[in-house]
Amino acid sequence: MPQVSIIVPIYGVERYIERCAVSLFEQTYKDIEYIFVNDATPDKSIEILEGVIARYPQRQNSIKIIHHPHNKGLSAARNTGIDASIGNYILHVDSDDYLASYAIEHLLFKTVETQADILLFDTNVITHNVVKIERVLYHNKEKYLRCLIQHTAKCAHWNKFYNADFVRQTGIRSDERIRLAEDYAVTPRLVHQAKKIAVLHEPLYFYETTNQASYVHNLTRASIESQYLADKILIEYFTSVQDADKYADVVSVLPQRSMVSLIKNTDRSSWPDILDVYRGCLSYTVNKGMTPVNRIIFSLARSRRFYILQGFMRFYHIIIG
Repeated sequence: MPQVSIIVPIYGVERYIERCAVSLFEQTYKDIEYIFVNDATPDKSIEILEGVIARYPQRQNSIKIIHHPHNKGLSAARNTGIDASIGNYILHVDSDDYLASYAIEHLLFKTVETQADILLFDTNVITHNVVKIERVLYHNKEKYLRCLIQHTAKCAHWNKFYNADFVRQTGIRSDERIRLAEDYAVTPRLVHQAKKIAVLHEPLYFYETTNQASYVHNLTRASIESQYLADKILIEYFTSVQDADKYADVVSVLPQRSMVSLIKNTDRSSWPDILDVYRGCLSYTVNKGMTPVNRIIFSLARSRRFYILQGFMRFYHIIIG
């Protein structure tokens, strides 16, 4: 039977790790190895995890806990997990999230059936105990790649099930200088190299949006610089590939789109740092390369009309829910 490696980075999740671990250990599929990477978490996450492990003796021989001597960030945690894995397939699970009990069984069946390098699947998004299903929108690889680059499709690893041999053969790893947006630098390149991508329209993953201690809720100047570095990695990659012409128009405005995306997902206190990091992109002439909403946000930010931008962002978030 094919073996599945589940890779779980751990940092600041003492409120969530029990729920996550229970969902993993109660999978209906049995041949799973669990790799927990302790990224020097400052709380009781590991103590709680060890307590959960003790309740599942039948899983204990399949569990590895790897300890980073100091906090290295999500990129390094994912790399550590991949390097330690021996499974035929890989699933990344964030430790504040959890899986449906039959997730691995269904993902594996579909991947083997389709012989996919990457299987995309739907997600349950949890916001203050309200669950909303988020469906993967996939028509073909080129359109999906363009959406990933434009921040209109999720680059997250956790709604993707990977053939491990494919991942290893690409040699693509997370750049450990990147503390935020590591998946943005990695996923489009993996998708580009995949020969077969399949889709499973089942919401098998539960994504928690309210963990204020998680990597994504700690936006610092270094995090903004990480996004900028991720942009540079993608620009270099997609301007050098054989079919670069297919993506030239979206790549040409990639950093501007990332700047707008950061502004959309942060408050006013972060905007000066965002503009400073992206200052080399501010001379861009706004044109049809951006949606009308993104043009407005970019123009207001560039001119530092923060009061008006703040009002516009309130309106924007009300409209998109």
